[in-house]
Amino acid sequence: MRFHFLLILVGLIFSGCTKSSDGAGSGGTQTPAAYTCNSTPVAKGSRVFGMDILDVPTGGAYTDSLTALKSIGGTFQTLHLYWNQIEAAGSGATSGAFSDPYNALASMNSIANAQGVKLSLRIHPVDVPGKYVPSDLSATRFNNANLKTRARAMIDYVFTRVSAANVNQIFIGNEIDGYNPGADTNFWTDYPDFLNDLRTYINATYSVQVGFVTTLEGVTNATKTLAGGWNSVSVFNAWMAVVDALGVTYYPLTGSFQMKSNSGVATDFQNLVNFTAKPIHIEEVGYSSSATTGGSEYLQSEFFCEVFKAWDAHSTRIPSLAVLRMIDKTRADSETTATDYGLSGNESFIEYIRTLGVKSNTSVPKAAFTLIESELDKRGF
Repeated sequence: MRFHFLLILVGLIFSGCTKSSDGAGSGGTQTPAAYTCNSTPVAKGSRVFGMDILDVPTGGAYTDSLTALKSIGGTFQTLHLYWNQIEAAGSGATSGAFSDPYNALASMNSIANAQGVKLSLRIHPVDVPGKYVPSDLSATRFNNANLKTRARAMIDYVFTRVSAANVNQIFIGNEIDGYNPGADTNFWTDYPDFLNDLRTYINATYSVQVGFVTTLEGVTNATKTLAGGWNSVSVFNAWMAVVDALGVTYYPLTGSFQMKSNSGVATDFQNLVNFTAKPIHIEEVGYSSSATTGGSEYLQSEFFCEVFKAWDAHSTRIPSLAVLRMIDKTRADSETTATDYGLSGNESFIEYIRTLGVKSNTSVPKAAFTLIESELDKRGF
């Protein structure tokens, strides 16, 4: 659930503003509570750990978060771009003008070369809020030959900005189980045709694995239906035949944006690996520390303890895991996100978005950050 991201130029310093609250609600700070994770760690093996570090701390810089990620054993970061951010309107099979938004791809490529922190790259033709293709393709079906040609050309441009060697995998489409194709009633059968075409091309040309991203519920809840009445698990089970891997986002939420009990984490991971035999990449995992959502720093720490234990239990099936966000968002940015998602004024949603970080907005570590650092160290990251 990647909300209203801000891409930054490496080295840009942001300063000013007052310290935001670091826990319960928006009106005060919360004393960090210690949580002891009683686990029997499984050695790192070939697993890799990463984090979304693109939200810049108030009074700090992106490079502070990059240093922190490396210091705890992280070797990749996540980058999300919409297709229509990369390509402007074209015509038919003729591509529109390409651009590297915020110079993000080139900047991340330089970081990978210099710092060894690679990318899990996500390019979204569709996401929960809508369809993000170049405007001339907005009404075009995903099985259309011109659209496929344009997608391949867009990918070629992307790999002129970032080396394929610096990309761990690429995911095409985000949290697709939350996407509503509206009048495009053929979407659920057209999109795997599109994925297969693009995966075949990327595999052959760049030797990078390709997948798509759903929520954990989208591939584990047998009763969940997609827009149009399609059964979610059945649809995505069919889609798995045309990709190399599955990307998953995991937030244990109720429908009213309240955090669920951490006792369900082990079962959620077991249900996830039961879904497919192909590699599963946890692209986003997070837990709100706000009392408004039923969370706290203590519960956030407990959640990540349970996540590490579940990852250990399925270490050969889940090659990578990325924490959604290192730095809490500002209140203003969270309110903007709520508006973007049609949830303006929903205090639980706003606080949920605001407090998913494992550090405060001023980069003060929460108890969860300390726990994550310790658990990674135990496993040899």
